[in-house]
Amino acid sequence: MKISIIVEGPSDEIILGGQRDWLASLGLEISVHSTGGRASMLRKARQYYKMARYADSDMVIFLPDQDTDVCAMSTRDKIDVDELSGAVTVVLKRELEAWVLADGECVEASVGLSYSPAGQTDTELDCKTKLQNLIKRKKGYLPTTMQVARMVAEDFSISRAARNNTSAKRFKDLVESI
Repeated sequence: MKISIIVEGPSDEIILGGQRDWLASLGLEISVHSTGGRASMLRKARQYYKMARYADSDMVIFLPDQDTDVCAMSTRDKIDVDELSGAVTVVLKRELEAWVLADGECVEASVGLSYSPAGQTDTELDCKTKLQNLIKRKKGYLPTTMQVARMVAEDFSISRAARNNTSAKRFKDLVESI
């Protein structure tokens, strides 16, 4: 089955692109597309859906960040594609980097610090900055979000992240049920 995953930014694209082997083991062929930011995803969701369907995707999964929205349903309503055939929205609580922080083994392997998430990472705000600061503490420089994405992509596991983040679990359960 061919799936298009629509994400907000290029760092999300790198991190999720690192999941190709795991998704292929489930029989899924994926393509990951960045919308260039939240505003673009919200404004052009239906266009991204149409492009993915024209490219023969059987399913289009939107992964918007919840960011500061009150709840995931509020974010999902803003995307407004769920009634379209083969379209699914899984809101990232709060952002994709919260999934990375939920995977302590990934942080340890890619950053080189002993790290274990302190429970669910769903409510942590500004996980991008937290990851950047963890790397700065260990490596002595503040990496860009793209550098962070490249560092963690190879070691990141959605299956491990699903233990400590409900939206990662929702995504994992979704793709495993296809």
